[in-house]
Amino acid sequence: MTRQAHTPAALLFFFPAWRRRGLAGICAGLAVATTALGQTAATPATPATPAAASPSLSPYVDRVMEGQLELDGGLQLKASEYNETGWPRSWHADYSVFKQSGNGNTAIRTIDLGGYVDTPNHGALSLHAGLTQQGSGGYTSQASGGNQNWRIDQRALPLDGGWFANHHAGNVNTVNTRLARGTGRVSVPTTPIHGLSGQWYLQDTLDLNAATGRAGLFSGLDSTGFESSASSITSAGAQVRLPTGKAPGAGERIDLAFQLIDGKNIPDSATSGISQDTRAWFAAASWEGPSPWGSGLARGDGAANERVGGLRLQGNLVQSSSTRSGGATGLWLDAAWRTERWRQAAGIFRFEPKLRWGTTGLADDLQGLYWQADTATRRWQAGFAAELSDSVSGGQVGSVASGGSAFINLNGRYLLDTRNALGAALSFRTISNPGQALQLSWNRNGDWGQTQWRADLAKTSGSRSLRLGVDHSWPALWTTLLSTSLALERLGGGSNPGTGLVWGVLATLSPWPLWSMDASLRGTRSSGGGESLNTNIGVNWQAARNWSLSLRYTESRGQEAPQALVVSALTAATLQAPINPQANRSLQLLLRYQDHAGMASAPLGGLPGTGAGSLTGTVFFDADANGRREASEAGVPGVTVILDRRYAAQTDAQGRYEFPAVAAGEHLIEVSSDNIPLPWSPVLRDPVKTTVLVRQTQSVDFAVQRER
Repeated sequence: MTRQAHTPAALLFFFPAWRRRGLAGICAGLAVATTALGQTAATPATPATPAAASPSLSPYVDRVMEGQLELDGGLQLKASEYNETGWPRSWHADYSVFKQSGNGNTAIRTIDLGGYVDTPNHGALSLHAGLTQQGSGGYTSQASGGNQNWRIDQRALPLDGGWFANHHAGNVNTVNTRLARGTGRVSVPTTPIHGLSGQWYLQDTLDLNAATGRAGLFSGLDSTGFESSASSITSAGAQVRLPTGKAPGAGERIDLAFQLIDGKNIPDSATSGISQDTRAWFAAASWEGPSPWGSGLARGDGAANERVGGLRLQGNLVQSSSTRSGGATGLWLDAAWRTERWRQAAGIFRFEPKLRWGTTGLADDLQGLYWQADTATRRWQAGFAAELSDSVSGGQVGSVASGGSAFINLNGRYLLDTRNALGAALSFRTISNPGQALQLSWNRNGDWGQTQWRADLAKTSGSRSLRLGVDHSWPALWTTLLSTSLALERLGGGSNPGTGLVWGVLATLSPWPLWSMDASLRGTRSSGGGESLNTNIGVNWQAARNWSLSLRYTESRGQEAPQALVVSALTAATLQAPINPQANRSLQLLLRYQDHAGMASAPLGGLPGTGAGSLTGTVFFDADANGRREASEAGVPGVTVILDRRYAAQTDAQGRYEFPAVAAGEHLIEVSSDNIPLPWSPVLRDPVKTTVLVRQTQSVDFAVQRER
């Protein structure tokens, strides 16, 4: 404990006096907390009491969302080196130096401190705090500014009557009810704030939430900061499960939800320098159970719409008002059901112009209906999606003139044998913004890995594109992952016609003990002289039991020419404006000290004494919609991954997540769609079953694809 208390303090001399005083206070707080934990650890932990005898003494589970995830291949501790006494606890101290060149030179130094302790009766308490000093022109230049990012969390606090609470303070997000997060194609977003938020829940029967603070934006390059604004946000909500009068095994469920958000001094995106006050509320009702046309609901533990004979309906209403744009209403109804062969979803929607939620504009000025379905056997899969829509005002859908839209997508995949599979997808859009797109693919598993040959053709009113490419995943030797991508592309019309080459390499490897490396490189070169490059290479060294050193190099220049897209009007209405990245290169050196101690009552999802393994994976942008990550496809950072609907972790800059200690056996793993940028959404919206084996690592990847 003494070594941890002195380690971050030794780094204070790198900062000016006024920052040293502020950071010294944080260090002193952590030192006192960890010293107290050390004293607690001196007393052997009381043996765990079975949950049936004392519900408040539930087995330990890791309820802390760490800001950074560790790579595999680290130094493994011997049993004799680990302090098993006391409550489970962990702490770390990071010092990083970051230098960027490009559009002006920037030097950033950051100290990041964090720790947590899991208590039997007061939940898991965690602290994260970071201070950043930024200067321009080099390391010796005078600081031109600074930033800070901190948060305190108390998760799964047991209360009387079976209630639990989550409390958060600092740079956090507002909280939404489960129905607001949505199961269809539209959801209500959360808002980053500097303030307070809380959630109080009684199992899955009643859920209350509230939050207040200044709206802001998580920012930073390789060091995370938070930029708060003059805008203020207050939100509150509730969700309740109503009794159905049916037996517990009948599969029926009824939920009601209400969410309110109020914003002050929100910037008007249409008029620079002008602010507005906004208010919006959301109400929803859902029902799930046996479908009226079925012969009954099949047995199972999943949601009703994922079981044969099941049906789920959810109706949603949003009402927003603004001091500048007036009021607007959004209505949508989603249905999902399952038959013996088909899994289907359908919905109707109507979004009036200027519809918004807090600081964010929602899909607006659009009305219509959609229907989606897919089916599969061991050898083939087929599906379709159809949408009819029109603008509410008869004028614009976003920035595009609208006279109505009709969209259809047909897709299928056929397994020829154990090594070969063929796939195809065809999309049409007519009336407004007409276009056609065709994707063909051939997947082959061979002795040298898995290969996908693909052809993508698209034609819209403004451009045409043809891309022929090959992606290959190489067999793992001393690498854990090696994938390469190469494609030839021809663009017609638009702003950059011509031919080009697109390439990519994705690799993670551990050539020596205690060393690991990850790399992601993507680039293009066109006949017109255009060129783009995106590079991210990291080297990691576990220097000693508690110390690690990382070096990361990034480079970005140019912009890859966008392909012609043929998507539905609802997808187009949620497309984010493309950001033109500035050319830059950066180098970061990160020194980390970390330690942990204490004996957990049980691993995640298990009982005391249960054997455990680990669960890892990657969330990635599946641009070619084949369900497998290619070298040209980047990871999705900052996404929440949920284990058994209770435990959470976040993906790092490469889209990786990790649950290091999970009870052996079957578990449910899922991705939350809150932080996934539109119009991307998870392919697997419902939890996926996976099996973890003792002392082994199970990997589950999640693809996010564009809405069709």
